[in-house]
Amino acid sequence: MATGKEASKSKFCIFLILVGIQVFTLSSCETIRSFWKPKDAFLKSLDLPDWVLESSIKLRIFNDSPNVINPEDAMPEDDIASYANQLRVLLAVSPAAMRDIYEMAGCLDGSDLIKVRGNKMTDSGEDIWFGVCKSGAQDAIVFRVLEMGNNQLYYLYEEELIKTWDEAKKNAKTNPDKSMRLATKIIEHEPAHPGARRLLGSLYLKTGYCPGAVRNYRIYLRILPHSLEKSKIDSLLKKSCGDTLVPKKPEPKEFSDELPTLEESGS
Repeated sequence: MATGKEASKSKFCIFLILVGIQVFTLSSCETIRSFWKPKDAFLKSLDLPDWVLESSIKLRIFNDSPNVINPEDAMPEDDIASYANQLRVLLAVSPAAMRDIYEMAGCLDGSDLIKVRGNKMTDSGEDIWFGVCKSGAQDAIVFRVLEMGNNQLYYLYEEELIKTWDEAKKNAKTNPDKSMRLATKIIEHEPAHPGARRLLGSLYLKTGYCPGAVRNYRIYLRILPHSLEKSKIDSLLKKSCGDTLVPKKPEPKEFSDELPTLEESGS
């Protein structure tokens, strides 16, 4: 039988263990929270319009093609471009696309990217690229890699999609429908391509399709939060697409009006 001293020690040990678990849990929660919800101070420093940080809900599309990672551009915006630990986190497939995306996106402070210093793979399937900025600052960008090692997709980007992007830019004024199809093809394979997002945002806005314009400009400004066009884009969308800027959440219904009753569906 345990003595009074031993019982006291046991209780004290249990207390320390419980405190340790609580501290660990709180620190883990903070890590998770900081990943999904960046700190307000950092977000404020980006000076982004509120609608850029909103997210619309899109249905997942069944993917019949193994070489299309984002069919019909159905991925949620948060999966494509977000922030964590004061860095941009972007979805990408091909290493060549990562380089192009980084060069188009520039540094987080808004200055041009002068050169890429190197990259580092993590155990969680992220590829962190480090760069030197025109401002003199050091920069980094995190790519969440999909289809790692898929040589078919690497080849597709290098041999086809780079040319597709050039063609999309050439047709933007003379044949906007073709330009839109080509740009859409790019984002189905490389969803965080900032050039294609900006082009699609502009084309959708001109045709009056606000959901498409808002979605593409939202992703574009997450990738380039200090874009010189930020104020202009914000003004245009508020003027033309004000009702679409904040996604509307449908009111929950107890029963669906569209589902048949048992009597209607019975034979």
